[in-house]
Amino acid sequence: MVGLLCRTWPGWRRLGAVQLQAWGQLFDATGSMPVQERHLLICGPEPAADWQCLQNLLASESVVGLCRPEEEAMLQAALRPGWRHQGLRAERLCHGDTRPILPGESGAAVVVGSGGSQGQRRWCFQPLNHLQRAARALVGWPAEVPGSGGRTFPLSLAGLANPLPLHHISGLMPPLRSQVLGIPHRFLPRCQWRDRKQRPPLQGWGLFLVPTQLQWLMGQAGGVDWLQQPSCCWVGGAPLAPALRQQARRAGLNLSPCYGSTETGAMVTALEPHQFLAGVESCGLPLSHVTLRTAPAHDSPGVLEIRTPVLTPGFLVHGRLLPLPLENGWWRTMDRVRLGRHGLQVLGRLDGAINSGGETVFPETIEAELVGLDGLEAVLVVGVEDVHWGQRLVGLYRGTVSVAMLRTAVARRPPAERPKQWLHCPRLTPNAQGKWERRRWQVWAERTCSRAM
Repeated sequence: MVGLLCRTWPGWRRLGAVQLQAWGQLFDATGSMPVQERHLLICGPEPAADWQCLQNLLASESVVGLCRPEEEAMLQAALRPGWRHQGLRAERLCHGDTRPILPGESGAAVVVGSGGSQGQRRWCFQPLNHLQRAARALVGWPAEVPGSGGRTFPLSLAGLANPLPLHHISGLMPPLRSQVLGIPHRFLPRCQWRDRKQRPPLQGWGLFLVPTQLQWLMGQAGGVDWLQQPSCCWVGGAPLAPALRQQARRAGLNLSPCYGSTETGAMVTALEPHQFLAGVESCGLPLSHVTLRTAPAHDSPGVLEIRTPVLTPGFLVHGRLLPLPLENGWWRTMDRVRLGRHGLQVLGRLDGAINSGGETVFPETIEAELVGLDGLEAVLVVGVEDVHWGQRLVGLYRGTVSVAMLRTAVARRPPAERPKQWLHCPRLTPNAQGKWERRRWQVWAERTCSRAM
């Protein structure tokens, strides 16, 4: 392993994995409390270097928090680490916490962000052995595809290509999966996959994307040709718009819409590419380590519940673990779903529901109907406080589409599901993970409406 640079006086010295391992085995002055180092790794533009640093730290059975530079203060407050790393630089922090996060256990773990779609960033604690078990669940998927040597591999892939950030669970899992599968892994920095001349050949590889990346690539010169090369392209993090699904099918892309979360160690369902191309509208069946069911909640008969041994133990708040709420081992999500013969179909988020005129409105269904209109680049429906409606539906949009066309597109929907106002928003975009920060744009809409009064 590449050593880690740590600051001492008068300069820097290189620490190897053996010395790092020794740190995780220290005890306090009484000899009764094991010490577990906590590290904060700020991910930069070179994910391969960050990955090597992360492997070194995990070898010492440390807890490592991963974040982008602008989230450093937030993660530091949650994790209370003793060390800060940026690139190969390491710096000792004052007042770092060294207590094991799980009582009686001090195994390697990572801390990654979750819940960004609702503006409530949470820091999810995931033991390394959980993530490794989740990675192993991809071995043999899909079950009927045999590999060499008696083992089964996903579509006999030549390797895994990963343009997702390491500080996101979907970008962290591909290198772990490649280790389990025994196939190469390749990080694709943003500057590479967005440049037609730098995109590597991916014939027979697996590729991981979020919908915004897929949509961008399909709109670029050479993008569709490049996307036609992988044997499987897993797309997760957010639902695929109907128009984008149809466009991908027409192009013959081997997409695998999948579902997962930070709390579950990423992917828990995945649709086989041949089923996607045949027109199946789902996120596929559960992987081998997962059980799914639905339960009634919040006026919805189909709320997804998940049981799997890789669920996070909880979230970090001021250095302490806040346990994940479970009921007899089941974790209730905030997703409205339908479970059918072809697997999981996600209908929308309960925490995004809007109460308008006494009706419960799920904005994703309205947005899905609008995606694909000529000149519409992005659309989001939010609820603004209203004395008559409770919440008045307001549509935000980016692009050259006319308001008249937007109104016509929703004219056949029930009155409560027709936005009462449309606001042009040139900066309307999802976050880096392809998710909509609905609370953020709701606040923007409320301010814009109040200024117009």
